[in-house]
Amino acid sequence: MIESPASRWSSAFLGELVALGVTDFVISPGARSQSLALAALEWEKVSQGTIALHVVIDERSAGFRALGLGMESGRPAVCIATSGSAPTHFYPAIVEAQHAGVALIVISADRPAELQGVGANQTMDQSELFGTAAKTWNVVAPGSEDEADPSALARELVAGALAGLPVHLNVAFREPLSSLGYAPHQLPELHPLGADPREGIALTLEPAPGTIVIAGHGAGADAENLAVSLGAPLIAEVVSGARFGPHLVLSYRQVLDSRALPTDITRVITVGRPTLSRQVWSLLSDSTREHIVLSRGESEPANPSRTAHVVGSIVVLRAPTAEEKTQWVKPWVMAGRIAHQAALDALLPAPPDLALLESNDPATRSAFATQEMGVLRRAVTRGELSLALWEATWPHDRLVFGASRMVREADTIVGSKNITVLANRGLSGIDGTISTARGIAHHAATSGASGITRVLLGDLALLHDAGSLLLEPGAHSPARVHLFVANDGGGTIFDSLEVSQSASAADRDRVLYTPHEVDLEALAKAYGWAYQRVSTMGELTDALGRAEPALLVDVGLER
Repeated sequence: MIESPASRWSSAFLGELVALGVTDFVISPGARSQSLALAALEWEKVSQGTIALHVVIDERSAGFRALGLGMESGRPAVCIATSGSAPTHFYPAIVEAQHAGVALIVISADRPAELQGVGANQTMDQSELFGTAAKTWNVVAPGSEDEADPSALARELVAGALAGLPVHLNVAFREPLSSLGYAPHQLPELHPLGADPREGIALTLEPAPGTIVIAGHGAGADAENLAVSLGAPLIAEVVSGARFGPHLVLSYRQVLDSRALPTDITRVITVGRPTLSRQVWSLLSDSTREHIVLSRGESEPANPSRTAHVVGSIVVLRAPTAEEKTQWVKPWVMAGRIAHQAALDALLPAPPDLALLESNDPATRSAFATQEMGVLRRAVTRGELSLALWEATWPHDRLVFGASRMVREADTIVGSKNITVLANRGLSGIDGTISTARGIAHHAATSGASGITRVLLGDLALLHDAGSLLLEPGAHSPARVHLFVANDGGGTIFDSLEVSQSASAADRDRVLYTPHEVDLEALAKAYGWAYQRVSTMGELTDALGRAEPALLVDVGLER
């Protein structure tokens, strides 16, 4: 048997990652990376279900699958690619992870030193492939005198990823690129690394009139706890993970747009990074108000005024009095409830009159049936689509929003609910939405969440990531992913932006709306997904009750 330093080192190195708490490896096909791919497979076999290998053809999709796994688990997943152009496709997921603070490890196989700079096939300079977006370790080919120590290297990579910056390992391999004889026999003793405590200033605060808490992407329940502790109104974006609680201001856009705010704002505390409304961004841009940012590890805290005090923790010195909450919180909460009820009244039809059922007159009872059918057969609107998915989601489910129009629609209409809501809001791109959701769904299901991961995305986001629909034959996953596609034939978000006033309709359609005529049923069938076409609210209700592992719901909407 030919001895392969590549296989020996790869098996040892991935074992060290496993010992530190890595449970997911995402690989894409390639010859130069074969020792890593085979080693990952062997670790999956010996783990009896605790280690998962995900085989994804396209590296861009693979990167977002790992991003979703890390987003749900809080641990870095590992992406593995061969040399040349292959690892460059990780870049979109890397920059999203960088700006969202999601742990991610990417590994690129490389040609050894003797093949660099001589025109060798599939060879380029991979030493600083991702610039400042990821910290890079360059490792010489195993078998060399200065071969990297797998244990020390693994510890550095995992610690770096847990600190919030994506990490990149570029490792050279010489032939023979793999060999038999290096399969592990049992899992190593586990010593998972924990994330280091967030650095930064610890700030002490007391409840004070004029304070408001804003929860953006990545805020989590800490934002709601802070608002309650300070006796402050809470403005929480739909993707914040904090859209619940007694201090929540519903329909916050309308409240902030009103002629007079419920009370004056003197102090704004931001948790996470707001990305969904111009009203909030305008508020944060006002340097006349005190602005405090509670950092969540994001690479760029929300500080458009450039006057914010960025801190690592906030300690509240005392509880607010009942009088303080009445004077400061109640006006905001009541204004939000009034605005939200008005929005619901404008969106939803009047319910059928139940009193009609009490009549013995057949015609009267028939009138009730007519009203009921009218409610069920009404066309789906964007607002009602958002509301229906929100109301169908419970703590054992996951709700994932794609970027662009539908997440904004949801932000304007949904109410208060403590559920898990996730999205790629680090850079808010439409790329990788399906793959991220599949990563989220897999880890949620394998960790005991019994529900469905529902994804609300636009048709262009679906088409941009269509390759991520590919299901690996024979690979079992308990995850259930249901894609609800708001299909209006293109990018209608641009109809409401400045370009609608600066370009003709024809020009705007050609370069921004980008119309398409893709048969989504044929696309779903090609990739083995169940499909349902929806045009009415009754059909949407039926779709929300389905339980297939992979379902694409095509929701037809008017432009």
